[in-house]
Amino acid sequence: MNLADKEVSQIEMMKIIALFRKEGFKGEYETFQRVSGTDREFFVVMSNEQGIKALFRASLMLNAVEFQYVLDDKHTFVTEDADAS
Repeated sequence: MNLADKEVSQIEMMKIIALFRKEGFKGEYETFQRVSGTDREFFVVMSNEQGIKALFRASLMLNAVEFQYVLDDKHTFVTEDADAS
């Protein structure tokens, strides 16, 4: 099993949420997924009060949150393995 398949733990989620709050982000956390090849970086989907969803990359190693893009018709976030068909 590679690191990307390992579920994000409750402790990791709490650390990620604390990092988002420290950076001033507000919203609802939709999904947490480990970045492939690392155990200290995560993709996080957040939504705001208007229901707009965005993808962020959170690094517990660098204590940084980086906006990736807004999720819309052109940009989606796949949570299951695309090769599983």
